[in-house]
Amino acid sequence: MRQLIDRLDALLEVAGLENSDSARAKLAIALCGRLGGRLDGERLAAVNAARDFWLMGRAAEYNKWLHVFWSGRGERQLSDPIDRLVWCALARPGGLDGYAAEYLILEACDAGIGLDEISEALAEVVPGYGAG
Repeated sequence: MRQLIDRLDALLEVAGLENSDSARAKLAIALCGRLGGRLDGERLAAVNAARDFWLMGRAAEYNKWLHVFWSGRGERQLSDPIDRLVWCALARPGGLDGYAAEYLILEACDAGIGLDEISEALAEVVPGYGAG
């Protein structure tokens, strides 16, 4: 894991993603895509709304799910790494720097996502980060 984070830090220093309004959410969405059946109907709908909003610019369901996860999750959101990943996919988090990436990687590990799948998600979002 340390090698993955060190490699990512080096790429993020030159990628300029810390200035992106959506890079952190895009990584969270990519990581949520690796959760498979661990996303129940509500979580899956929220991630799909986040994907529509951040990747396709469509906000039809986004505000609804942002509100549901903001107001209705409370302590569950704080105690469940899957809910925290879903929240990161929805929230307007801003750029992706080394600290934010490490946080998302650790949440993904806690949610049961393997390092190979994390690398695949990073490759989708971080320029120059090839999976493997």
